[in-house]
Amino acid sequence: LSSSSSSSSSFSSRTAKMKMNVTRKSSHRQAKKMTTIRFSIPSASADANTNANKYIEKSKLMEKLSNLDRWLRENGSEMNEKCEFGFSSASDDEDNKNVEVLVRKNTCGIFSRRTSTADTNDMAIKKDDLILKVGDSVWMTADKAREDTAGKCGKILKRLEAEGVEVPEWVELSVFLVCEVEKGEGSFFEPYLSYLREATLLESPLFWSTEDVNQIAGSQLLDEASGYDSYVRGTYESLNLSRDGILEDMFMWAFGILRSRAQQPMRDGSEVRLVPGLDMLNHKTRYSESDFGGKKKPDWQVYEAGMTDSPMTAITNLFGGSSSSNNTSTSSNENNKNNGKFASFRVQKDTVQPGEEIFMDYYASINFEERPLDGKTCVDYGFVDPLERNGGYELRIGIPENDVNRDDKIDICDLSQQIIGGGDDPTFFLKAYEDPDPNLRIFSRLLNIQGSDAFLLEALFRNNAWELISEPISEENETNACETMISGCKDALSQYETSIEQDEDMLSNPDISDEKLLSIRVLLGEKKALRNTLRYFETIRASVDRLEYYQERRLRQLNLLDEDGSSTYDPFDFTT
Repeated sequence: LSSSSSSSSSFSSRTAKMKMNVTRKSSHRQAKKMTTIRFSIPSASADANTNANKYIEKSKLMEKLSNLDRWLRENGSEMNEKCEFGFSSASDDEDNKNVEVLVRKNTCGIFSRRTSTADTNDMAIKKDDLILKVGDSVWMTADKAREDTAGKCGKILKRLEAEGVEVPEWVELSVFLVCEVEKGEGSFFEPYLSYLREATLLESPLFWSTEDVNQIAGSQLLDEASGYDSYVRGTYESLNLSRDGILEDMFMWAFGILRSRAQQPMRDGSEVRLVPGLDMLNHKTRYSESDFGGKKKPDWQVYEAGMTDSPMTAITNLFGGSSSSNNTSTSSNENNKNNGKFASFRVQKDTVQPGEEIFMDYYASINFEERPLDGKTCVDYGFVDPLERNGGYELRIGIPENDVNRDDKIDICDLSQQIIGGGDDPTFFLKAYEDPDPNLRIFSRLLNIQGSDAFLLEALFRNNAWELISEPISEENETNACETMISGCKDALSQYETSIEQDEDMLSNPDISDEKLLSIRVLLGEKKALRNTLRYFETIRASVDRLEYYQERRLRQLNLLDEDGSSTYDPFDFTT
C-alpha cells in the first residue's frame, strides 16, 4: 500500500514473527512457495487428518472418558453430580456407514445429564452452580517439568540451563508433554494424555496437509499460520531438541495442544498450564450488557485449597471468613488430596436443561470489541464461531522510511493516542459488516500530507494536529488518501485464489472438507472486510468535490466566507 508521497509503504498483516507484503504479484508467488514447505502433520502416519482418522469407536471413546473422569476424581477433582463428560449426539456423521459405532473426534464436552423423569426441573443446572473444580495435582505445568530431575524432561532442561539458554515456560511444558506421552502407561498423566492422543484432532491450519494449505495462498490466515510455524520450528532448531530425541512433529503437536486447550487465566507467559477436565469445555460466545465495557474476568477461576470460588462468598473469604461449596458430587473438606490450588468453572447462563452441553466463553476476559478476528481463532483453536463470527482483516500501514516528514507524522500519531501500535506500527482492524474505524481515514490523510498541506505538521499545530486533520484538509490530499486505501484493498483482494462469489458457491457443496469449509469461512471474512473498506473509500472519493476543506473552514471561522461559500471581504468597508 503506497501513499502518493512514497512507494515504500506496505499493506500487510501482523503475525507472530513476520509480515507478508501483498502489494506486488511477486509476493503472491512467495506465498505460494511458503505453502509447500514446513507444514506437516504430527503423527506417525502422513494422513493423520484424513477422514478415516477423524473418527473413533464409540466404545473406545466412552472408555477414554470414563478413565479420565475416574483419574480426576481419584486426585481430588469434583464434578457436579448433574454433569458428565460426553459427546454431541450430532457427532455421528450421517455420511459415514458406521454411524452406530463411530463418533467424530473433537465433539466431546461437558453435558448436563439426561433424565428419564417427566419433571426435568430437578435436574436443571442454575446460573453460578459449580460444574467442575480441578486440583493442581493433575495440572501439567512448567514447574512440574523442572521438577522431573530424574526423567528425560528434567535432563533436557538441565542441559539447556547449563548452556545458558533461557527457556520460556511454553517450551518447558511442551517438552514435558512430549516426554510424558513417551512414557505411555507409566505416566501419571496417562488417562489424560491417552484421551488427547486418541480422541482429539488438532484442526488448526498448522496441521493441515499441503494441499489444504495451498488453498489459503495469499490470505492473512496463511500469514498467521506461517508466522506460528516458523516461530515454533525455529525454537525447536535453536534449542537442538533433536539431539535429545524430541521429534519436531511431536514438539509441534505439543505446541498445538497448548494453544488449543490452555485458557485464561492460565494461557499466556509464565502462567501457561494444562488443566485436564476443564479443557473439555467447548466455546460459545456469551453476550450480555457487561460484554460492552468494563473489566472482564475469565470463565475459569483459580483459588487456594480450603477457599471457594463462589461469587456469593468471595468477599467473606477475602476477609478471612469461611464458607462451603455447593452442587458438587462430594464434600470438598476431605478431598484436597495434595492439591494446593483449584481451578473451577461455574455455569454462566441462567439455566442448563438435562442433555444440554455446557459451554464457556474462551474470550470472556476480553472486551467484545477487542476480541481476536476469526483468523487468529482459527490458528489457535482450529475453529471459528459458526454463529457469532468476527471476520475481518488486520491492516498495518507503515509510514514510509523515505517520507521527509516521517518523524513528525509518527509523533502526531503517538500524541493522538487513537491508533493501536502508535506511529511506529499503526494497526487497524477492518470488519466485514462495519464501516472502517474513522481513525483509518484520518491516518490516511496524515500519511498523504505533503507540499502546501505540510504546514499542519509544524510544531505550532502539534498538540491539536490530529483534531485538525480529522476533517478534510484539501481536495488533493483527500483524493490521495482515498486512492491509497482503494489501491491497497484492490491489491490485497487480487492475491486470493478465489473470489467472494466463488467461495459462497463452494459453501453449498455437500462434499466440502472440514478444512476447506473452515478456510472459506475465515477467508470470506477477510475478503468482505477488504471489499467493504474499498467501497467505503470509493464512496468518499466520488464526493471530494463537494467536501469543505481546511482553508474554507478557516475562512468561515474568520467570518470571511458566507453560508454560500462566497467571500465577505470588502476592501472599502472600514467598519470591521
